[in-house]
Amino acid sequence: MRKFSVVEMIPDSKRENLDFLGQVRCPIKDRFSRAWNEFEGRYNAGHANQIRGVVPIGGCGVDVYCNISTVEAKGAFPLVVTDTGYGEFFTGSFLSRPEKCAWFDSRPVEARPHPLFRGHSLKDPRGLFHLFGAMPYVLMVHHRRLGGRPVPRRIGDLSSGCYRGSVGTGFAEDDVSELLLLELWKEQGEAGIRGLARNIAFTGRVPQMAKDITDHREGCCVYFISWFFAHAIPKRDYLEIIWPEDGAVLNPLYALFKKGENDREAETLEACASFLFGRDLAQTMADGYFAHIHAETRHPLPPEARFRWAGWDYLLEEPLTHRVGEIERVYYDERSRRG
Repeated sequence: MRKFSVVEMIPDSKRENLDFLGQVRCPIKDRFSRAWNEFEGRYNAGHANQIRGVVPIGGCGVDVYCNISTVEAKGAFPLVVTDTGYGEFFTGSFLSRPEKCAWFDSRPVEARPHPLFRGHSLKDPRGLFHLFGAMPYVLMVHHRRLGGRPVPRRIGDLSSGCYRGSVGTGFAEDDVSELLLLELWKEQGEAGIRGLARNIAFTGRVPQMAKDITDHREGCCVYFISWFFAHAIPKRDYLEIIWPEDGAVLNPLYALFKKGENDREAETLEACASFLFGRDLAQTMADGYFAHIHAETRHPLPPEARFRWAGWDYLLEEPLTHRVGEIERVYYDERSRRG
């Protein structure tokens, strides 16, 4: 599982009087930031109530908005915060602090989300997290390395014995994404995790993965990779991006909304919600190889394309670090047997 650094000594005063904190993954930051700045400019030009928001460009260590879940003063927490994946809000103490969770309010869920999200309940039963989009994870197949094996078409295929020693993924060296582990554990249990452990031959960051994919040497025949980075890999006639038949893995983009305590805060919350769930941001994200729940978003995908996702109920029924820890013990036990 990704190891998230904790940066100490960031005073809450650095984060006070902020209405909107748009934390998103690096591939979409530029598009997301430009969309927010345009929205904020238009809104502030037409309203007496001025919104103050920021989309941090720096990473942890230089970002004064890092570790926002550790803020202890309610007034120092922005009215709206966005995040991606299962980072600090799931691996820290946030969810075990009922007094802190009580700061936030549940908002209505999109009645008819985009068909990509069909079959999933987007409503967080605790009313904390509001999903507005996703960073999809797909398959990239290197046809020259298949060696007569079938083309993998499903995420579930990554545990198949025919791909032994031929699967590549990230995030860091010998650190497999919890997104993939959770999906195979829920679908296939321990057997699926052991099968994946036998199949993994490469783990690394995106630049390393790009090199592994395009080098003219023996390597993996299939990679678990984000939709964005799959399109960033240099085009080759032997490479194919496959949106899996059982669904691309959904890495959630979500927002937390504080409870409005006065008219000004209520108005600001509605404005931020209109930005996050609106058509403009939706298409901006889709054009950057991310996904959005807005029903009218145009994605360059066939009509049958969809997501697979463990879902809020599964993710929140027990502490995520406990579940991922259990999965990783099985995974690394199988890896140790290879040595």
